Amino acid sequence: MAVAAFQEKEELRRIVDSMSPDDIRKLLDYAAFLRFLEDQEDAEDAAYIAAHKDEPSIPLEEALKELGL
Repeated sequence: MAVAAFQEKEELRRIVDSMSPDDIRKLLDYAAFLRFLEDQEDAEDAAYIAAHKDEPSIPLEEALKELGL
């Protein structure tokens, strides 16, 4: 697993090294956009959890059974 991750990082490094500065700026802008989306989704999840924290829940075993897992 560690070898595969290392190889993936090396491949990514080679790709970035071959990119123009303008393309790197676009890549960074896109990465920032993706981070923004993730942060927004996390905030929505936290708000949902806070709003529903007092609702009854079911045990994990029961939920897995209902899902057939």
